[in-house]
Amino acid sequence: MNCQETSRLIGPLVDDELDVKSAIDVEGHLLRCAACAQEKSELAGLRETARDRLPRFDPPAGLEDRIFAAVARKTRPRRRLPWREGALMAAAACATLVATTVLRPARDDAGEEIVDAHVRSLQADHLTDVASSDQHTVKPWFQGRVDFAVPARDFSARGFALAGGRLEMISGHPAAALVYRRRQHVLNLFVSPAAAGSPGSNSEPRRDSSVRGYRVSTGAQDGLRYRLVSDVPASESDELISLLRGGDGPR
Repeated sequence: MNCQETSRLIGPLVDDELDVKSAIDVEGHLLRCAACAQEKSELAGLRETARDRLPRFDPPAGLEDRIFAAVARKTRPRRRLPWREGALMAAAACATLVATTVLRPARDDAGEEIVDAHVRSLQADHLTDVASSDQHTVKPWFQGRVDFAVPARDFSARGFALAGGRLEMISGHPAAALVYRRRQHVLNLFVSPAAAGSPGSNSEPRRDSSVRGYRVSTGAQDGLRYRLVSDVPASESDELISLLRGGDGPR
C-alpha cells in the first residue's frame, strides 16, 4: 500500500469504518511511513478537539426530576390521563431527551455502504475484476454474474474513460460496479435492479448527498437503480450522469 492509497483510508481508519484486512494494511504502512503516521496523528487530534468543543445543551437544574415526578403522578392507575395532558407530557419528555443529547446528523446507512465499497475499490488490485475500456468486453463479463443487463458505456471522448467493472454485494444483493476515470480521480457507478413495484422502479428524480466527503448521486431509470460515488466537482459528476442518461450536458 502506497502513501496515496493510505491517505484516502486514514479518515475511515480513525473513525473505525474499515474492515479488518484494510485496517491491518493501513496500520502496516503507518509503521513504515512517518509522514502518513503524522497525518493520522493530526487527524485524530483534530477529531478529539472537535469532540471536546461540540456544543451541548444542558437543561435547567432540576428540570429532569420535575418531569419524571410529574409523569409518575399523572400515570397512576387510579386516574386516566386526559389526552391533552398526555400529549404535553410526551412533548416535554422528548424535549428533555433532545436537550441532554449532542445533536448529530442522521446516519445514511445506504450511502455509508456505497462509500465503503468505493473506498475499498481504491485499494491495490481491487478496483476492477475486468479491466477494459471496451464496453463490448465489460458488458458481457457480467452475464451470468448478475441477472440484469449492465449498461456499460465508454465516454473517453468526453473525459470519462471506462476503466472496467467488478462485482459488488450491496445490501446483500449482487450489484455491478462500473469504474470511470476522470484525470486522477476514480468514479464508481453502482448498478442494481430497482425494487419491483416501487414508485421509482422505472424512473425517479436524482438525489444527491455527501458522505464522508464523497458525493453520492442516486436515481433510477428503466428498472435499474444507479448510484454514482465521486470526489470530483459537482459539475463534472453531473456531466457524467447526463451522459449516462443519454443527454449532452449537465442536468
